Amino acid sequence: MGQIGRSVRRLEDRPLLTGAGRFAADVAVPNLLHMRVVRSSVAFGRLMAVGTAAARAYPGCVAVWTAADVADIPPIGFRLTAVPGLEPYRQPVLARDYVRYVGEPVAVVFANDAYAAEDIAELVVPEIEPLPPRLDPRAPPTEFAPGLDTEAAVVCKSYGDIEAGFASAHAVIELELIVGRHAGVPLETRGAVAVPEQATGTLRMYGAAKVPHFNRQALASMLGLPLDRIHLHEGHVGGGFGIRGELYPEDVLACAAALRLGRPVKWIEDRYEHLIAANQSRGQVHKIRAAVDERGFILGLDDEFWFDQGGYIRTHGVTVPDLTAAMLPGPYVVPAYRSVGHVRLTNKTPCGTYRAPGRFEGSFVRERLLDAIADRLGLDPIAVRRVNLISKSAMPVRRDFMTLGTELVYDTGDYAGLLDKFLDRIGWHRLRADAARRRQNGETVGLGLGFFVE
Repeated sequence: MGQIGRSVRRLEDRPLLTGAGRFAADVAVPNLLHMRVVRSSVAFGRLMAVGTAAARAYPGCVAVWTAADVADIPPIGFRLTAVPGLEPYRQPVLARDYVRYVGEPVAVVFANDAYAAEDIAELVVPEIEPLPPRLDPRAPPTEFAPGLDTEAAVVCKSYGDIEAGFASAHAVIELELIVGRHAGVPLETRGAVAVPEQATGTLRMYGAAKVPHFNRQALASMLGLPLDRIHLHEGHVGGGFGIRGELYPEDVLACAAALRLGRPVKWIEDRYEHLIAANQSRGQVHKIRAAVDERGFILGLDDEFWFDQGGYIRTHGVTVPDLTAAMLPGPYVVPAYRSVGHVRLTNKTPCGTYRAPGRFEGSFVRERLLDAIADRLGLDPIAVRRVNLISKSAMPVRRDFMTLGTELVYDTGDYAGLLDKFLDRIGWHRLRADAARRRQNGETVGLGLGFFVE
Protein backbone atom coordinates (compact mmCIF):
# COMPACT_ATOMS: atom_id res chain seq x y z
CA MET A 1 0.00 0.00 0.00
CA GLY A 2 2.94 2.31 0.64
CA GLN A 3 3.72 2.54 -3.09
CA ILE A 4 0.27 3.72 -4.21
CA GLY A 5 0.40 7.28 -5.46
CA ARG A 6 4.20 7.37 -5.46
CA SER A 7 6.51 7.54 -8.47
CA VAL A 8 8.43 4.32 -9.04
CA ARG A 9 11.89 4.40 -10.56
CA ARG A 10 11.98 2.76 -13.98
CA LEU A 11 14.30 -0.21 -14.34
CA GLU A 12 14.17 -0.79 -18.09
CA ASP A 13 15.83 2.35 -19.44
CA ARG A 14 19.55 1.91 -18.78
CA PRO A 15 20.33 -0.67 -21.50
CA LEU A 16 18.32 1.31 -24.05
CA LEU A 17 19.95 4.64 -23.17
CA THR A 18 23.46 3.17 -23.19
CA GLY A 19 23.13 1.33 -26.50
CA ALA A 20 22.97 -2.09 -24.88
CA GLY A 21 19.47 -2.97 -26.04
CA ARG A 22 19.04 -6.44 -27.51
CA PHE A 23 16.62 -6.67 -30.43
CA ALA A 24 15.92 -9.49 -32.86
CA ALA A 25 18.57 -8.24 -35.29
CA ASP A 26 21.17 -8.41 -32.49
CA VAL A 27 20.70 -12.15 -31.92
CA ALA A 28 23.73 -13.97 -33.33
CA VAL A 29 24.29 -17.73 -33.19
CA PRO A 30 26.78 -19.99 -35.01
CA ASN A 31 26.01 -21.64 -38.36
CA LEU A 32 23.25 -19.13 -39.13
CA LEU A 33 21.10 -19.21 -42.26
CA HIS A 34 19.59 -16.00 -43.60
CA MET A 35 16.04 -15.99 -44.95
CA ARG A 36 14.64 -13.58 -47.52
CA VAL A 37 11.06 -13.46 -48.71
CA VAL A 38 10.01 -13.16 -52.35
CA ARG A 39 6.82 -11.12 -52.45
CA SER A 40 4.07 -10.47 -54.94
CA SER A 41 4.30 -7.21 -56.85
CA VAL A 42 0.71 -7.71 -58.04
CA ALA A 43 -2.35 -6.88 -55.93
CA PHE A 44 -4.48 -9.72 -57.30
CA GLY A 45 -3.64 -12.43 -59.75
CA ARG A 46 -3.46 -16.11 -60.58
CA LEU A 47 -0.13 -17.62 -59.53
CA MET A 48 0.78 -19.75 -62.54
CA ALA A 49 4.29 -20.83 -61.51
CA VAL A 50 7.34 -19.77 -59.53
CA GLY A 51 10.66 -20.05 -61.35
CA THR A 52 13.42 -21.10 -58.96
CA ALA A 53 16.12 -22.76 -61.12
CA ALA A 54 18.45 -19.76 -61.31
CA ALA A 55 18.06 -19.08 -57.61
CA ARG A 56 18.86 -22.67 -56.64
CA ALA A 57 22.00 -22.61 -58.79
CA TYR A 58 23.37 -19.43 -57.20
CA PRO A 59 26.50 -19.92 -55.04
CA GLY A 60 25.63 -20.03 -51.36
CA CYS A 61 21.99 -20.97 -51.86
CA VAL A 62 20.91 -23.59 -49.34
CA ALA A 63 17.20 -23.88 -50.19
CA VAL A 64 14.33 -22.22 -52.03
CA TRP A 65 10.75 -22.93 -50.98
CA THR A 66 7.46 -22.32 -52.71
CA ALA A 67 3.96 -23.32 -51.62
CA ALA A 68 4.54 -26.90 -52.78
CA ASP A 69 7.37 -27.26 -50.26
CA VAL A 70 5.17 -26.26 -47.31
CA ALA A 71 1.90 -27.84 -48.41
CA ASP A 72 1.72 -29.72 -45.09
CA ILE A 73 1.68 -26.49 -43.06
CA PRO A 74 -1.91 -25.32 -42.52
CA PRO A 75 -3.07 -21.71 -42.81
CA ILE A 76 -2.63 -19.55 -39.73
CA GLY A 77 -5.53 -19.84 -37.27
CA PHE A 78 -7.40 -17.37 -35.07
CA ARG A 79 -6.80 -16.09 -31.55
CA LEU A 80 -9.81 -13.75 -31.23
CA THR A 81 -13.42 -13.35 -32.40
CA ALA A 82 -13.52 -16.29 -34.78
CA VAL A 83 -17.14 -16.21 -35.89
CA PRO A 84 -18.37 -19.19 -37.95
CA GLY A 85 -17.34 -19.29 -41.59
CA LEU A 86 -13.98 -17.52 -41.37
CA GLU A 87 -11.71 -20.54 -41.85
CA PRO A 88 -11.52 -20.37 -45.68
CA TYR A 89 -10.24 -16.79 -45.45
CA ARG A 90 -7.14 -17.65 -43.40
CA GLN A 91 -3.71 -16.88 -44.84
CA PRO A 92 -1.37 -19.64 -46.03
CA VAL A 93 2.29 -19.17 -45.17
CA LEU A 94 3.11 -18.98 -48.91
CA ALA A 95 0.67 -17.98 -51.64
CA ARG A 96 -1.26 -20.85 -53.21
CA ASP A 97 -2.91 -20.50 -56.62
CA TYR A 98 -3.60 -16.78 -56.16
CA VAL A 99 -1.83 -13.72 -54.81
CA ARG A 100 -4.15 -11.35 -52.95
CA TYR A 101 -2.08 -8.28 -52.04
CA VAL A 102 1.18 -6.57 -52.91
CA GLY A 103 3.72 -7.98 -50.48
CA GLU A 104 2.20 -11.44 -50.06
CA PRO A 105 4.94 -14.06 -49.57
CA VAL A 106 5.32 -16.20 -52.70
CA ALA A 107 8.63 -17.93 -51.94
CA VAL A 108 11.46 -17.92 -49.42
CA VAL A 109 15.17 -18.42 -49.95
CA PHE A 110 17.85 -19.48 -47.47
CA ALA A 111 21.54 -18.70 -47.80
CA ASN A 112 24.70 -18.70 -45.73
CA ASP A 113 25.12 -14.96 -46.16
CA ALA A 114 22.57 -12.14 -45.83
CA TYR A 115 23.79 -10.43 -49.00
CA ALA A 116 23.67 -13.65 -50.98
CA ALA A 117 20.11 -14.21 -49.74
CA GLU A 118 19.14 -10.82 -51.19
CA ASP A 119 20.70 -11.69 -54.55
CA ILE A 120 19.10 -15.12 -54.62
CA ALA A 121 15.65 -13.72 -53.85
CA GLU A 122 15.91 -11.47 -56.90
CA LEU A 123 16.45 -14.53 -59.10
CA VAL A 124 13.11 -16.11 -58.13
CA VAL A 125 10.54 -15.36 -60.84
CA PRO A 126 6.84 -15.55 -59.92
CA GLU A 127 4.61 -15.92 -62.98
CA ILE A 128 1.40 -14.09 -62.13
CA GLU A 129 -1.58 -13.49 -64.38
CA PRO A 130 -2.95 -10.14 -63.16
CA LEU A 131 -6.67 -9.89 -62.37
CA PRO A 132 -8.73 -6.76 -61.65
CA PRO A 133 -8.07 -5.90 -58.00
CA ARG A 134 -10.82 -5.33 -55.46
CA LEU A 135 -10.05 -2.04 -53.75
CA ASP A 136 -13.37 -0.59 -52.53
CA PRO A 137 -15.00 -2.47 -49.63
CA ARG A 138 -18.34 -0.91 -50.58
CA ALA A 139 -18.35 -2.55 -54.02
CA PRO A 140 -20.64 -5.59 -54.44
CA PRO A 141 -18.94 -8.78 -53.23
CA THR A 142 -17.19 -10.93 -55.81
CA GLU A 143 -15.85 -14.48 -55.71
CA PHE A 144 -13.06 -15.16 -53.23
CA ALA A 145 -12.96 -18.90 -53.85
CA PRO A 146 -15.46 -21.42 -55.24
CA GLY A 147 -18.62 -21.09 -53.16
CA LEU A 148 -17.29 -18.10 -51.20
CA ASP A 149 -17.54 -14.38 -51.83
CA THR A 150 -15.53 -11.49 -50.49
CA GLU A 151 -17.96 -10.65 -47.69
CA ALA A 152 -16.46 -12.88 -45.04
CA ALA A 153 -18.85 -11.91 -42.25
CA VAL A 154 -21.49 -9.42 -41.16
CA VAL A 155 -21.29 -8.10 -37.60
CA CYS A 156 -24.65 -6.97 -36.19
CA LYS A 157 -25.41 -5.36 -32.83
CA SER A 158 -28.66 -3.72 -31.78
CA TYR A 159 -31.01 -2.92 -28.93
CA GLY A 160 -34.12 -0.81 -28.39
CA ASP A 161 -36.82 0.19 -30.88
CA ILE A 162 -34.89 1.90 -33.66
CA GLU A 163 -37.97 2.40 -35.87
CA ALA A 164 -39.88 4.16 -33.08
CA GLY A 165 -36.93 6.44 -32.46
CA PHE A 166 -36.83 7.62 -36.05
CA ALA A 167 -40.62 7.89 -36.29
CA SER A 168 -40.69 10.38 -33.42
CA ALA A 169 -37.63 12.39 -34.48
CA HIS A 170 -37.58 16.18 -34.68
CA ALA A 171 -34.73 15.82 -37.20
CA VAL A 172 -32.61 13.12 -38.81
CA ILE A 173 -28.93 13.82 -39.38
CA GLU A 174 -27.00 11.61 -41.80
CA LEU A 175 -23.29 11.42 -42.56
CA GLU A 176 -20.97 9.31 -44.67
CA LEU A 177 -17.56 9.15 -43.04
CA ILE A 178 -14.33 7.48 -44.13
CA VAL A 179 -11.72 6.28 -41.65
CA GLY A 180 -8.48 6.00 -43.60
CA ARG A 181 -6.14 3.03 -43.45
CA HIS A 182 -3.16 3.31 -41.11
CA ALA A 183 0.25 1.66 -41.33
CA GLY A 184 2.18 1.49 -38.05
CA VAL A 185 5.87 2.31 -38.43
CA PRO A 186 7.88 1.32 -35.34
CA LEU A 187 11.61 1.97 -35.22
CA GLU A 188 12.25 -1.78 -35.22
CA THR A 189 10.78 -3.72 -38.10
CA ARG A 190 9.66 -7.31 -37.67
CA GLY A 191 12.21 -10.06 -37.22
CA ALA A 192 12.63 -13.65 -36.12
CA VAL A 193 15.54 -15.89 -35.21
CA ALA A 194 14.66 -19.60 -34.93
CA VAL A 195 17.24 -21.88 -33.29
CA PRO A 196 16.83 -25.68 -33.26
CA GLU A 197 18.49 -27.68 -30.51
CA GLN A 198 19.13 -31.13 -31.90
CA ALA A 199 20.03 -32.74 -28.58
CA THR A 200 16.75 -31.87 -26.89
CA GLY A 201 14.44 -31.50 -29.90
CA THR A 202 13.67 -27.97 -28.75
CA LEU A 203 13.01 -24.95 -30.94
CA ARG A 204 13.84 -21.50 -29.63
CA MET A 205 12.50 -18.39 -31.32
CA TYR A 206 13.73 -14.86 -30.64
CA GLY A 207 11.86 -11.73 -31.67
CA ALA A 208 9.29 -9.16 -30.61
CA ALA A 209 5.81 -10.68 -30.37
CA LYS A 210 3.03 -9.11 -28.36
CA VAL A 211 1.21 -12.44 -28.05
CA PRO A 212 3.97 -15.02 -27.36
CA HIS A 213 1.72 -17.52 -25.62
CA PHE A 214 -0.70 -17.72 -28.54
CA ASN A 215 2.18 -17.81 -31.03
CA ARG A 216 3.78 -20.68 -29.13
CA GLN A 217 0.57 -22.68 -29.17
CA ALA A 218 -0.05 -21.95 -32.85
CA LEU A 219 3.49 -22.87 -33.88
CA ALA A 220 3.28 -26.13 -31.95
CA SER A 221 0.04 -27.02 -33.71
CA MET A 222 1.15 -25.97 -37.19
CA LEU A 223 4.59 -27.61 -37.00
CA GLY A 224 3.54 -30.75 -35.13
CA LEU A 225 5.67 -30.18 -32.03
CA PRO A 226 4.79 -30.72 -28.37
CA LEU A 227 4.13 -27.39 -26.70
CA ASP A 228 6.98 -27.84 -24.23
CA ARG A 229 9.48 -28.11 -27.11
CA ILE A 230 8.90 -24.53 -28.27
CA HIS A 231 10.40 -21.64 -26.32
CA LEU A 232 9.76 -18.02 -27.32
CA HIS A 233 12.12 -15.29 -26.14
CA GLU A 234 11.22 -11.62 -26.36
CA GLY A 235 13.95 -9.08 -25.75
CA HIS A 236 13.63 -5.35 -26.17
CA VAL A 237 10.93 -4.07 -28.50
CA GLY A 238 11.45 -1.12 -30.81
CA GLY A 239 7.82 -0.05 -30.88
CA GLY A 240 4.60 -1.93 -31.50
CA PHE A 241 1.44 0.10 -32.20
CA GLY A 242 -0.52 -3.08 -32.99
CA ILE A 243 1.65 -4.63 -35.67
CA ARG A 244 3.26 -7.02 -33.13
CA GLY A 245 0.02 -8.67 -32.05
CA GLU A 246 0.18 -11.31 -34.74
CA LEU A 247 1.64 -14.61 -35.87
CA TYR A 248 2.90 -13.83 -39.36
CA PRO A 249 3.77 -16.20 -42.22
CA GLU A 250 7.44 -15.25 -41.87
CA ASP A 251 7.48 -16.41 -38.23
CA VAL A 252 6.17 -19.82 -39.22
CA LEU A 253 8.53 -20.13 -42.19
CA ALA A 254 11.62 -19.31 -40.13
CA CYS A 255 10.68 -21.92 -37.52
CA ALA A 256 9.82 -24.56 -40.12
CA ALA A 257 13.13 -23.97 -41.89
CA ALA A 258 15.13 -24.25 -38.68
CA LEU A 259 13.55 -27.63 -38.00
CA ARG A 260 13.81 -28.98 -41.54
CA LEU A 261 17.24 -27.63 -42.44
CA GLY A 262 18.71 -28.26 -39.01
CA ARG A 263 20.29 -24.82 -38.71
CA PRO A 264 19.37 -21.53 -37.04
CA VAL A 265 17.43 -19.21 -39.35
CA LYS A 266 17.35 -15.42 -39.17
CA TRP A 267 14.91 -13.10 -40.91
CA ILE A 268 14.95 -9.34 -40.47
CA GLU A 269 12.40 -7.32 -42.37
CA ASP A 270 13.45 -4.23 -44.31
CA ARG A 271 11.41 -1.04 -44.22
CA TYR A 272 9.85 -1.51 -47.65
CA GLU A 273 8.66 -4.99 -46.69
CA HIS A 274 7.21 -3.63 -43.49
CA LEU A 275 5.09 -1.05 -45.27
CA ILE A 276 3.52 -3.60 -47.61
CA ALA A 277 3.37 -6.78 -45.51
CA ALA A 278 2.97 -5.98 -41.80
CA ASN A 279 -0.57 -5.58 -40.49
CA GLN A 280 -2.34 -2.35 -41.34
CA SER A 281 -5.61 -1.26 -39.74
CA ARG A 282 -8.63 1.09 -39.49
CA GLY A 283 -9.95 1.33 -43.09
CA GLN A 284 -13.72 1.76 -42.63
CA VAL A 285 -16.56 3.57 -44.38
CA HIS A 286 -19.61 4.49 -42.28
CA LYS A 287 -23.10 5.59 -43.28
CA ILE A 288 -24.58 6.74 -40.01
CA ARG A 289 -27.80 8.54 -39.16
CA ALA A 290 -29.23 9.83 -35.91
CA ALA A 291 -32.82 10.59 -34.92
CA VAL A 292 -32.81 13.54 -32.50
CA ASP A 293 -35.25 15.74 -30.61
CA GLU A 294 -35.15 19.54 -30.36
CA ARG A 295 -32.38 19.43 -27.74
CA GLY A 296 -30.15 17.26 -29.89
CA PHE A 297 -30.85 14.23 -27.69
CA ILE A 298 -30.33 11.07 -29.72
CA LEU A 299 -33.50 8.96 -29.91
CA GLY A 300 -32.02 6.37 -32.23
CA LEU A 301 -28.65 5.70 -33.84
CA ASP A 302 -28.40 3.64 -37.04
CA ASP A 303 -25.01 2.80 -38.54
CA GLU A 304 -23.95 0.67 -41.49
CA PHE A 305 -20.25 0.31 -42.17
CA TRP A 306 -17.82 -1.52 -44.41
CA PHE A 307 -14.53 -2.78 -43.00
CA ASP A 308 -11.65 -3.08 -45.47
CA GLN A 309 -10.07 -6.29 -44.17
CA GLY A 310 -7.50 -6.71 -46.94
CA GLY A 311 -6.43 -9.94 -48.61
CA TYR A 312 -6.95 -12.42 -45.76
CA ILE A 313 -8.33 -12.60 -42.24
CA ARG A 314 -5.48 -12.94 -39.80
CA THR A 315 -5.44 -14.12 -36.20
CA HIS A 316 -7.72 -11.39 -34.80
CA GLY A 317 -10.79 -12.69 -36.66
CA VAL A 318 -13.44 -9.95 -36.75
CA THR A 319 -12.29 -8.20 -33.58
CA VAL A 320 -11.93 -4.75 -35.14
CA PRO A 321 -15.43 -4.47 -36.65
CA ASP A 322 -16.94 -6.18 -33.59
CA LEU A 323 -15.41 -3.62 -31.25
CA THR A 324 -16.28 -0.78 -33.61
CA ALA A 325 -19.96 -1.72 -33.46
CA ALA A 326 -19.86 -2.33 -29.71
CA MET A 327 -18.13 0.90 -28.75
CA LEU A 328 -19.74 3.32 -31.19
CA PRO A 329 -22.52 4.48 -28.77
CA GLY A 330 -19.76 5.56 -26.39
CA PRO A 331 -20.62 7.39 -23.15
CA TYR A 332 -24.03 8.52 -24.41
CA VAL A 333 -27.50 7.23 -23.51
CA VAL A 334 -28.61 6.19 -27.05
CA PRO A 335 -31.89 4.42 -26.15
CA ALA A 336 -32.09 2.62 -29.51
CA TYR A 337 -29.16 1.44 -31.59
CA ARG A 338 -28.47 -0.66 -34.66
CA SER A 339 -25.14 -1.39 -36.31
CA VAL A 340 -24.43 -3.59 -39.33
CA GLY A 341 -20.77 -4.07 -40.20
CA HIS A 342 -19.71 -5.73 -43.45
CA VAL A 343 -16.33 -7.48 -43.28
CA ARG A 344 -15.06 -7.28 -46.84
CA LEU A 345 -11.95 -8.82 -48.39
CA THR A 346 -10.01 -6.51 -50.70
CA ASN A 347 -6.64 -6.79 -52.42
CA LYS A 348 -4.71 -4.84 -49.84
CA THR A 349 -2.42 -5.76 -46.96
CA PRO A 350 -4.45 -7.62 -44.31
CA CYS A 351 -5.61 -5.67 -41.27
CA GLY A 352 -4.91 -6.32 -37.61
CA THR A 353 -5.70 -4.88 -34.19
CA TYR A 354 -3.94 -1.54 -33.88
CA ARG A 355 -4.01 0.32 -30.59
CA ALA A 356 -7.58 0.95 -29.44
CA PRO A 357 -9.08 -1.33 -32.11
CA GLY A 358 -12.66 -0.30 -32.80
CA ARG A 359 -12.65 2.47 -30.20
CA PHE A 360 -10.69 4.80 -32.47
CA GLU A 361 -12.98 4.24 -35.44
CA GLY A 362 -16.25 4.33 -33.51
CA SER A 363 -15.24 7.41 -31.53
CA PHE A 364 -14.30 9.32 -34.68
CA VAL A 365 -17.64 8.55 -36.33
CA ARG A 366 -19.73 9.26 -33.23
CA GLU A 367 -18.06 12.55 -32.33
CA ARG A 368 -18.27 13.84 -35.90
CA LEU A 369 -21.96 12.99 -35.80
CA LEU A 370 -22.50 14.93 -32.56
CA ASP A 371 -20.87 17.99 -34.08
CA ALA A 372 -23.12 17.61 -37.13
CA ILE A 373 -26.19 17.45 -34.86
CA ALA A 374 -25.12 20.66 -33.15
CA ASP A 375 -24.48 22.37 -36.48
CA ARG A 376 -27.78 21.26 -38.01
CA LEU A 377 -29.86 22.38 -35.00
CA GLY A 378 -27.86 25.51 -34.24
CA LEU A 379 -26.83 24.23 -30.81
CA ASP A 380 -23.63 24.38 -28.79
CA PRO A 381 -21.60 21.16 -29.37
CA ILE A 382 -20.90 20.99 -25.64
CA ALA A 383 -24.61 21.23 -24.83
CA VAL A 384 -25.40 18.43 -27.28
CA ARG A 385 -22.85 16.18 -25.62
CA ARG A 386 -24.02 17.09 -22.14
CA VAL A 387 -27.67 16.28 -22.85
CA ASN A 388 -26.68 12.88 -24.25
CA LEU A 389 -24.17 11.77 -21.60
CA ILE A 390 -25.09 8.84 -19.35
CA SER A 391 -25.72 10.31 -15.90
CA LYS A 392 -23.87 9.22 -12.79
CA SER A 393 -27.16 8.18 -11.18
CA ALA A 394 -28.00 5.88 -14.11
CA MET A 395 -24.95 3.67 -13.58
CA PRO A 396 -24.50 0.79 -14.18
CA VAL A 397 -25.72 0.76 -17.79
CA ARG A 398 -25.78 -2.39 -19.88
CA ARG A 399 -25.86 -2.46 -23.65
CA ASP A 400 -27.92 -5.42 -24.74
CA PHE A 401 -25.19 -7.21 -26.69
CA MET A 402 -21.85 -8.96 -26.25
CA THR A 403 -18.35 -8.09 -27.39
CA LEU A 404 -15.16 -10.13 -26.93
CA GLY A 405 -17.28 -12.74 -25.20
CA THR A 406 -18.67 -10.52 -22.45
CA GLU A 407 -21.47 -8.04 -21.78
CA LEU A 408 -20.76 -4.38 -22.43
CA VAL A 409 -21.36 -2.70 -19.07
CA TYR A 410 -20.70 0.91 -18.09
CA ASP A 411 -20.24 0.17 -14.41
CA THR A 412 -19.34 3.55 -12.96
CA GLY A 413 -18.38 7.08 -13.90
CA ASP A 414 -19.32 10.74 -13.73
CA TYR A 415 -19.11 11.75 -17.37
CA ALA A 416 -20.74 15.17 -16.91
CA GLY A 417 -18.38 15.92 -14.03
CA LEU A 418 -15.42 14.88 -16.16
CA LEU A 419 -16.59 17.17 -18.96
CA ASP A 420 -16.87 20.12 -16.55
CA LYS A 421 -13.38 19.51 -15.18
CA PHE A 422 -11.97 19.22 -18.68
CA LEU A 423 -13.56 22.46 -19.87
CA ASP A 424 -12.33 24.30 -16.81
CA ARG A 425 -8.82 22.85 -16.95
CA ILE A 426 -8.15 23.84 -20.57
CA GLY A 427 -10.01 27.16 -20.43
CA TRP A 428 -12.54 26.16 -23.09
CA HIS A 429 -14.44 29.45 -23.21
CA ARG A 430 -11.23 31.44 -23.50
CA LEU A 431 -9.98 29.19 -26.30
CA ARG A 432 -13.29 29.45 -28.15
CA ALA A 433 -13.26 33.26 -27.96
CA ASP A 434 -9.67 33.30 -29.16
CA ALA A 435 -10.52 31.04 -32.11
CA ALA A 436 -13.43 33.31 -33.09
CA ARG A 437 -11.15 36.35 -32.99
CA ARG A 438 -8.54 34.65 -35.14
CA ARG A 439 -11.16 33.62 -37.71
CA GLN A 440 -12.21 37.27 -37.99
CA ASN A 441 -8.58 38.06 -38.81
CA GLY A 442 -8.62 35.62 -41.72
CA GLU A 443 -7.09 32.56 -40.06
CA THR A 444 -8.55 29.11 -40.57
CA VAL A 445 -8.75 27.83 -37.02
CA GLY A 446 -11.25 25.70 -35.15
CA LEU A 447 -11.85 24.14 -31.77
CA GLY A 448 -13.35 20.76 -31.04
CA LEU A 449 -13.38 17.89 -28.59
CA GLY A 450 -14.07 14.19 -28.56
CA PHE A 451 -15.47 12.10 -25.70
CA PHE A 452 -14.88 8.38 -25.37
CA VAL A 453 -14.94 5.62 -22.82
CA GLU A 454 -12.70 2.55 -22.99
